[in-house]
Amino acid sequence: MKGWSKRVTLMAANMLLVAGAAGCSNSASTNGAQGVVQLTYWNMWSGHWEDVVKSLVDQFNKTHPHIHVNVLSIPTDGETKLLTAIVAGDPPDVFTEWSPYIGQFADKDALMPLNQFMTGKYKDVLNWLYPVAANWGTYKGKLYGLPWTMNSLMLYYNKDLMKQAGLNPNDPPKTIQQLDADQAKMWKMSKKGAVQQIGFYPNNYEQWMPTWNVNVFQNGQYQMENNPQALSLMQWISSYSKYPYDQVSGYLQTFTTNSVDPFSMGKEGFYINGMWEIPTIQQYNPKMNYGVVPLPAPPGGNSDVTWINGNYNEIPKGAKHPQQAWEFITWLSGYDNEAWAAKSDPQGGWIPPSPKVTAEPAYQKWLNQNPLRKPFVNLMLNPKDGITPVTPVTQLFSQNLSDAVNYVLQGQKSAKAALASVQQTSNQALKTQG
Repeated sequence: MKGWSKRVTLMAANMLLVAGAAGCSNSASTNGAQGVVQLTYWNMWSGHWEDVVKSLVDQFNKTHPHIHVNVLSIPTDGETKLLTAIVAGDPPDVFTEWSPYIGQFADKDALMPLNQFMTGKYKDVLNWLYPVAANWGTYKGKLYGLPWTMNSLMLYYNKDLMKQAGLNPNDPPKTIQQLDADQAKMWKMSKKGAVQQIGFYPNNYEQWMPTWNVNVFQNGQYQMENNPQALSLMQWISSYSKYPYDQVSGYLQTFTTNSVDPFSMGKEGFYINGMWEIPTIQQYNPKMNYGVVPLPAPPGGNSDVTWINGNYNEIPKGAKHPQQAWEFITWLSGYDNEAWAAKSDPQGGWIPPSPKVTAEPAYQKWLNQNPLRKPFVNLMLNPKDGITPVTPVTQLFSQNLSDAVNYVLQGQKSAKAALASVQQTSNQALKTQG
């Protein structure tokens, strides 16, 4: 377990925190009923979402008398507490993850590879998944995270703002050139330079990588500085440095503080988000006239593609009941349980991890209730869809890349210098991991 010994010392001080958070030991195997296996399940949801997940677990417990799942919400610093529990030899049986830590955890031998459970009735799990979903949970050829609920991204466009800007609301941008030209007509600034309305602001690099055909990880290293596609994408983002960074950031923050976004409030022309934006609009601005299209493509780029992320379930190394944990997480994902998943996934506005769940009548009925939902699901089968490469330093890479975007939008670094910094720090971290 390379590099693991250093982590033990760092985490030892946190072990009592985990014991306190858990509130109970994972070592119990019965709840008073002979033969009932007690599973400990940790996740990081809180508020409304915590209740949704608990309701799903309750349904599992009612239909699986030989297993009882005990849920614990750890909304703060969940990954650190998980790794601490693994070192202490008392991890949960299942952990739900949505941050890009899977490569780091797997590289440190902190997770069980799930391929070992794919026998008998479970032999077709990999073929059952959307290919891009399977890739997203895979590290060095082994599946370490079973996809549960998926997210795909599209470009939302406000038809009323397009019309006000003199644009055809039935002709949303399909190319980068059209997006740049259309959004430029929508910005509104006060006489004092304060932002009052946004056309579009590209402050995320990763979500554009499939559209720009960017492959940032090649031959075991990050390659960005002299990567033509990677550089072209960052240069395009840097073109938006003409807008005042501080004013734009402050404007966006006012919405984030209130758990909304400027698009849902009718103050942004174009916005990239997942299917969960639809209920946000329904709640805060139900009369909005809007649509969705795939992300516009640059010359030579990929059309009708998307970037994928979501939630996946892991079985930590040292879990007391891995076979029952596997039974639980496959049930949640909908494997051999498609009809149930087709009814439960809409509760979160989720895209299933498998086309077989998507094809179920209940899920199709839900999609058809709002025609804007279906395009998000249709994109899932494009073989050119992409993910952020799964490596031992994906989380660090993503943070470095986010910082680099901010630097170019502020005009503090050129596109090439920003990418060179991301490449250097990420590759150095890879060497340290080794």
